[in-house]
Amino acid sequence: MKALLIRELVVPGLLSFAVALGTASVLAQGSGAGTPNPLDDTLAPDPTLSPAEVIRIQLEALRHNDEQDRGIEVAFRFASPANRANTGPLARFIPMIKQGPYALMLEFRDAIYGPVETVADRARQRVTLTGTRETMTYWFYLSRQSEPPYVDCWMTDSVIIEPSPGQVV
Repeated sequence: MKALLIRELVVPGLLSFAVALGTASVLAQGSGAGTPNPLDDTLAPDPTLSPAEVIRIQLEALRHNDEQDRGIEVAFRFASPANRANTGPLARFIPMIKQGPYALMLEFRDAIYGPVETVADRARQRVTLTGTRETMTYWFYLSRQSEPPYVDCWMTDSVIIEPSPGQVV
């Protein structure tokens, strides 16, 4: 499983993310690859992060969620102010992630990231997650923020579940 984590984290752009924020760390298995700690308390929206990096940060944080729900808190940190207004506060967001169709984000074993589609200050990416019993596809919708304190930061506006044929969501 560690090899999967390394493969998913050491990708073009994400390594530059780790360097840009100065949060590079080494996996305990001694791989020597610099990878960010997905539960790092300093992970926060930053104008240098691309939409793809924001999505990967959120998903890796969720997958490594701990008993204090720090992974969910990191994901919530990257939710846009408009998204937070609809899904927050954090105490409301936590059960939304833990129950129902978003719970797979806490335990997926594999992720397939589609291309990021960007038009002006909007972006979206299709991500298919596979767990031990199910596979689900999500569309992440992001926007570049224009208001302080997040000026020029990409943040997630919504995550929509793509229904499977015959599935009602």
